Amino acid sequence: LLKAGLMMLKPGGVLVYSTCTLSPVQNDGVVHMALRSLWEDTTLDFEVCDLTEAVKPLRFLCKLYGSQDGMKYGQMVVPFLPNNFGPMYFAKIRRLP
Repeated sequence: LLKAGLMMLKPGGVLVYSTCTLSPVQNDGVVHMALRSLWEDTTLDFEVCDLTEAVKPLRFLCKLYGSQDGMKYGQMVVPFLPNNFGPMYFAKIRRLP
């Protein structure tokens, strides 16, 4: 599904991939496999947007993991019972012109 969505983006278009799992395979793994497949099979080019600065204001609400914590492509919200949400993973991918 992610690969199909990325193939439909116009140049400059953005797609957000999000899950509600802690599984690295379903999170960064899916993004990695989709991008690798597209780069091998097409001439389309994409970039993964760095969301580190965008999520900084939310750090007081929950525990966020990003590239500094071993995430390669996206950000992850770790479950935190007092705030009653999580897990959540999200990655922003832009098609380059």
